[in-house]
Amino acid sequence: MTTSPTMDKLNPKAVIFDLGSTLIEYPSTIWEDVTVECVAGVREYLLREGYDLPEAGEFHQAFLDLRDEYRKVAKETLVEWTVPQAFRKLLQGIRIAVHDELLDNAFDAYYRVLKPYIYIYDDTIESLGRIKSRYGTLGLISNTIFPEKIHRDELIRFDAEPFFDFMVFSSTFGLRKPHPDIFFKAANLAGFAPSECVYIGDRYFEDITGPEAVGMPAVLKRSNAQEYPDSIPSDMRQVSSLSELTEHFDF
Repeated sequence: MTTSPTMDKLNPKAVIFDLGSTLIEYPSTIWEDVTVECVAGVREYLLREGYDLPEAGEFHQAFLDLRDEYRKVAKETLVEWTVPQAFRKLLQGIRIAVHDELLDNAFDAYYRVLKPYIYIYDDTIESLGRIKSRYGTLGLISNTIFPEKIHRDELIRFDAEPFFDFMVFSSTFGLRKPHPDIFFKAANLAGFAPSECVYIGDRYFEDITGPEAVGMPAVLKRSNAQEYPDSIPSDMRQVSSLSELTEHFDF
């Protein structure tokens, strides 16, 4: 996917990336299948701790029901929810006294199952290095239902963390893309106006219409895992891999 002959090259003061399906892929298999394994991991941990729990199918369905409830509210309000928040409500519903250590350990059991499925794209580090050396200020905005520390640890594990000057995670910020405040927050952290930044992400609604609504140019990194509307503007900047960003930026 190349730029139109009449399309000017981008020359921003800051470049801001999405995380999942843009820099890092997780999971590399079907989410619903992995969720079954993750929730089973939580249940096994709780059983080892001596808690009396519903049978596996009932426990899993209770989590899915809460997840779907939180997702619906988040879609309507753009207020973020988190996996630990859902487990807190689930455990309270079966009369388990929840404390922070228990909740942290339960989430660790959940994430431990997911972790092996996560990988970084082959061209992520090279692309981040090229853009960092040219434009200087790099940031990240991620919609996530996981605690921020999890993703910071992922970026450290994949040697990507040093490239970023700032990161905004919806689970900490409280609002999710495409809410304008999360893009204004990132621009403020970058120290530039939204129009002086460029955003790169794989979801059309969150990562293109969101930043463009606040005047921030955007590039869509197409993903086979996403569905895109037929009405995408023909002049919208698109890439299929991070290495193709050289076609859109002024190097």
